[in-house]
Parts: sequence; C-alpha cells; structure tokens
Amino acid sequence: MLADPRQQELAEKLARIRLMMAAANLDAVHIANLGNLSWLLCGADLLVSFADAPVAEAVVTQTAVTVVASNIERGRLSAEELPNGVNIVYASWFEPDDLGRIIKELTASDKVLSDTAGRGWPSRDFWPLRVPLTVGELRRYRELGQDAAMVFTDVLSGQKAGVSEHEVAANLAEALRAKGMQPVVLLVGSDERLMRFKHPLPQKKKVEKRLMAVACARRHGLYANLTRLLGFEPEPKALRRAYDELLEIEAVMLEHSRHGILVKDWFAQVQEVYAASGHQDAWRDHHQGGPTGYYTRDFVARPDSERMLVDGSAYAWNPSLAGLKVEDTVVLINDRLEILSEDPRWPLRVFAGRHRPEVLSL
Repeated sequence: MLADPRQQELAEKLARIRLMMAAANLDAVHIANLGNLSWLLCGADLLVSFADAPVAEAVVTQTAVTVVASNIERGRLSAEELPNGVNIVYASWFEPDDLGRIIKELTASDKVLSDTAGRGWPSRDFWPLRVPLTVGELRRYRELGQDAAMVFTDVLSGQKAGVSEHEVAANLAEALRAKGMQPVVLLVGSDERLMRFKHPLPQKKKVEKRLMAVACARRHGLYANLTRLLGFEPEPKALRRAYDELLEIEAVMLEHSRHGILVKDWFAQVQEVYAASGHQDAWRDHHQGGPTGYYTRDFVARPDSERMLVDGSAYAWNPSLAGLKVEDTVVLINDRLEILSEDPRWPLRVFAGRHRPEVLSL
C-alpha cells in the first residue's frame, strides 16, 4: 500500500488516463490546461499569474508522468507542489522553443492526445477523466467549501451600511487569501446596481440597503462557488416573494441533479419551473450554472446539451431573478446531494428538504 495519500490518488488518475490511451491506441497524453494539471497532480498549483499560462505542462506515457516547467521554478515545484512519483525537467525561460522541444521529445510519437487545441495533436475535453472525485479530492473539497462559507459569514455579518462595495470585496479577498484561497471571481453589487446588473463588479459606491456578494474561491485547484445576500433594512414584500420563487426554481434544479440525466432534460424542468413561477424568460438573462471542480464551471448547462450529469461530480447551479441569486457548491455522491459551502451560522431555512440560505438581515 502506498504511504503518501497523494501517490495513491496520482496512481488512480494515471490509471484512468492510461486506460483511455490503451483504448484509443495512444502513446502519450499532453496536458497544458491549468485545471487538468491541478487535477492530475493532486491539487498542485502551477499558476503564478492569472494573466499568463501555467508555469508547466505535463506528458503522460504508459511508463512515466513528466512535468516540464520553466527553470524559474527550479526546486519550488518539487519541494512544495508535486506529489512523489512525478518526474520533472526544466525548460529555459529565455529560449522560447525549449519547452516545445522537450515536450516533443517526451511524446516521441504522432499518437498523442492533448487537452489544448493548436498544439498539433487532436484535443479533447478531459472532464470525463476527472470524475468521479477521489477520496482525497472529496476531503479537500469539503474543507474548501466549509472555509469559503465561513469566510462569507464572518465578513458579511460584520458589514454596516455606508461601506463601499470595494471595501466589502477587499475584506472578502483578504479573508479568503488568509485561508489559502484565491478569489478568482469576486462580485459585490448593491442597491440599484444589484437590480440592474447580473455581474456587478465592485465599485466605489456606498452600500445603502441591500448587498450581494459572489465568489469563486480556488484552493488546491478546486473551486468553491457561492452567493450570499444581505440587507440593512427589511426586504420589500415583492423581493421576499421573489426569493421564495427563486428557491422553488433552485429546488427543481437540485432535485433533478441525478446520475444519468441529460442536461437538456434537466434544463426542460428548469424552464418549466421558471414559467410556473411567472418568470418564463428569466433563465435567458444569465446562465444557470453547471458542473464544477477544477474550473469555475466545467461546462455551462444549455437547453440543447446532450451531456450527462454523473455521480461523483460537483455542481454549482445559480438561478437568478432581478436583484436575487442563490448559489452553493454541491457534490453528487451515491445519487444524493451534499452541500459543501454551507455554514450553520448563516441564517438558513429548510426548503424542499434542504438547508438553504436566507437573506442576512443586519
């Protein structure tokens, strides 16, 4: 038995890749996409700048897995990021063709599949390889979801009217970073901006009555996605009624998140409940979410999608109405949903058999 839990996880992932290689008569698999790299390397972070590509790529053959990194990263990746059992070689940052040359030498064949288009080989979506989540991934994901939810409770419950959207975003970012999370997406909108915009990037505007905060927080390559609403005075009756209708919509989404259901059939149920709630076309105003894990969304659910929901995968659905949204990260295990981003200190209500977040009243 392997002593290092990440080695066992790496072995499981390499077995999935090599099974695909054997079935497709491939000699090598090339991986350059950040999410796939973090998945393969058991949570290793190969991102230095969000404006640039990862600092390394990987090649898997039937006998080895090799990371090719910029020589700037010499020593750091093996000491702090990579699991045991991974080879590493370095390419010179000042020789632009060096990385490509090394990758070609490692693949040494035309029978190569890549996760990235434009590299001279066929490319493919690797999501089917990344599910189901492993035992180690589930542990890391549960910890991430809890930490993200607790940060939202801690930060948002301490806000006061008159704070700026920028200040709320800064407080959230600081608290997320303090727990090792990268706020890849951070939205804060208030009052009339919240009613007008689906993606309210924070502004210098002072918060008067209502606030929404949204984050996609990344750690060990995984994403926790959540949205919370708060108010500094009682919610108007129309908004309270609309939030109930939004929870009805989300309840249908969650109820139909079952192994084997096609996205198009799931979406048909979602369209029905939007219409039944009196918001027939509201689904057109913003996407409804999709599978998550090593990307904020592996793909966005669409009305005509033939893709399938599968057990062992995570989802972040995000139905919305004007000025309102509900969102948590959930995982489907043994055909039952587990909410990962729930903090019992946040006001919750039981809705359709699940704890769902209320609007926090301050």
